[in-house]
Amino acid sequence: MSGSPIRQDYFETALQWIGDAQGKSLRQYMADHQHDTDADELWQYFQDVIHWVDKLFGRKYKKEMKGVEWGLLYNRHRDTRLTATAISEQMAKLMADSDVQKKSGVFAYILDGDIRHLGIRAFDANTRREVYERQGGKCAICGKPFDIEVMEADHITPWVEGGRTIASNCQMLCRDCNRHKSSK
Repeated sequence: MSGSPIRQDYFETALQWIGDAQGKSLRQYMADHQHDTDADELWQYFQDVIHWVDKLFGRKYKKEMKGVEWGLLYNRHRDTRLTATAISEQMAKLMADSDVQKKSGVFAYILDGDIRHLGIRAFDANTRREVYERQGGKCAICGKPFDIEVMEADHITPWVEGGRTIASNCQMLCRDCNRHKSSK
């Protein structure tokens, strides 16, 4: 979690998480519980989230874990059958991958497989230019010529299949071909 415990940021975050778990906004959760004599339900929920995170992810990557919306991940994935051993191996591989730019996104990626959490490194301008010249300014799929500004650098072998963000794994595509390729 991030925030100041003095300003009760942690408390507000936990309230948002439990509200999400119950399909309620923070305001609605607070309204529903304004007359409760204790916060046992909230405290137990918070403890459940922390236990789940510790059990599956450990605390090896404390820096990267800070600020992750753990309660929201818990709400969506607490019933998913996961093993700490498999997660640990996957975390180590992803944390060591230089193409993964957003290391804090590793945890959500492991849970839902959405590559957008990782901020995979894009091809730099020099690589784009090198590949564009190598292809003679033509789209690698349709073969039509385009200005470099309207072309997009694409991984030949996708990152999820082990492709690296290097010149030999890059192809320049026109936007239409890249969109068509991505939708397959």
